[in-house]
Amino acid sequence: MIGDTIRELREARAWTQAHLADAAGLSLRTVQRLESLHSCSNETLLALAAALEIDVRHLTGEKLPKRSWRGPSPRLAALIGALLALPAIVFVAVNLLKYGLGVDGPYDALAAAGQKTDGTLFLDTPWLLLGGPLLALSLNLFTLVRPRIRRDGPGAALVAIDLRFSRAGFAVILLAGAALALLTAHLAADIVHKIALGATL
Repeated sequence: MIGDTIRELREARAWTQAHLADAAGLSLRTVQRLESLHSCSNETLLALAAALEIDVRHLTGEKLPKRSWRGPSPRLAALIGALLALPAIVFVAVNLLKYGLGVDGPYDALAAAGQKTDGTLFLDTPWLLLGGPLLALSLNLFTLVRPRIRRDGPGAALVAIDLRFSRAGFAVILLAGAALALLTAHLAADIVHKIALGATL
């Protein structure tokens, strides 16, 4: 019964009926009537679900469809994403230090390491520099934003989106996004510069 479910959820939080009514923007009488008569409007159910921070289907007993993609845990996704984005972040950092602040040491050390490996250092690989942050972004976004899709015969419907928060995942998204944006801008500027040089020759 809906009233029993509401009561259990309210008592698990040590809330009074008045507190729940205030949190949901309802009258005390509405909450009392719901817990005793087990019926209310859809709007009341939505307000209570929002106040209790649960999906309204937990109150109605409707089963939630499974997530369409489970994926790794947010912690594992952040770790994998950080490793994928690391080459691009290092590349951007040493270039910013050299050309933005005039600190040549890290850039020169990286260039020397590239020469020792006959130019095959992983930071010389454009697909890795651009692909790594892109994969890191995708993995962490799909881990933190999970759609629930109900499949009905040949069709499908998006019925819910689970949003999760992970500080590490959010940090990876920001760093990978910034690295990807800076690398893309650098690549575009390099292409424009080469076109300009070709036009003057």
